[in-house]
Amino acid sequence: MLLIVSKRLNLAAFAICMTLGACVLGPSAKEIRQAEIQYDLGVNDMRAGRLKAALRNFIESAKNKPDFPQLQNALGLVFYLLGNNEKALAHYDRALELKPDYSEVLNNKARLLIDQNRFREAIPLLRKALDNVFLKERHLAESNYGWALFQTGNKQQGYRHVKNAIAQNEKYCIGYQYLGLMFQEDKNYDEAARKFLKATEICPAYQQADRDLGKVLLMQGKEDRGCKALRACIKKSSMSNVGQDCERLYRLSCRDPKPKTGSDSGD
Repeated sequence: MLLIVSKRLNLAAFAICMTLGACVLGPSAKEIRQAEIQYDLGVNDMRAGRLKAALRNFIESAKNKPDFPQLQNALGLVFYLLGNNEKALAHYDRALELKPDYSEVLNNKARLLIDQNRFREAIPLLRKALDNVFLKERHLAESNYGWALFQTGNKQQGYRHVKNAIAQNEKYCIGYQYLGLMFQEDKNYDEAARKFLKATEICPAYQQADRDLGKVLLMQGKEDRGCKALRACIKKSSMSNVGQDCERLYRLSCRDPKPKTGSDSGD
């Protein structure tokens, strides 16, 4: 499995997964070896956060053997992380054509659908993924399942599955973020703030947790703490979409309209 965070691209932060299976790709020994090399180079590039280099290597690997499910999953994953959901979905679908019970791809596709607010379409994919008792990093699919259930009105089951995911991995920051968003939607702002804070402590590079913590603190009227969380978000990257969200919210809500993007003495 690959795990990528924030600008370092932790896949766990997106609740998506990638199995690094054995490379058995083509009928020709030369083709097999070439495909293995390109695939493994792509995996290494993904681990280092070099997404465009990873994409080039995966495309080269696909020239030798396009019908490799793990490679199609990898292509879907890198397109997803690059923001091209249409191509990501096409490669996830191709991987599932080649291997219909590929649980990791079922989860990855479901996560993409969740990003598009297509929760009802995601639920059966996640249910099928969770039917696999051998599913690695099961907490990723279970948290996505819980979040999708919550968003479709099944709040009790949603809470239960996200809590189960955290029980499986107590350092799973996105699980705490999901819980925070659930409590926030249910107007339990104190508990939401605690969950977002826990996510920032477990995954210091996870910008979304700082943003969500800042928002919920501002909703409670706790301007100093909320603006401090937003400054922490901006300092991690003012150029990312999340960083820009934090900067906009900071300018609207905080007394100092120009947050520092370098070192900050804090409150």
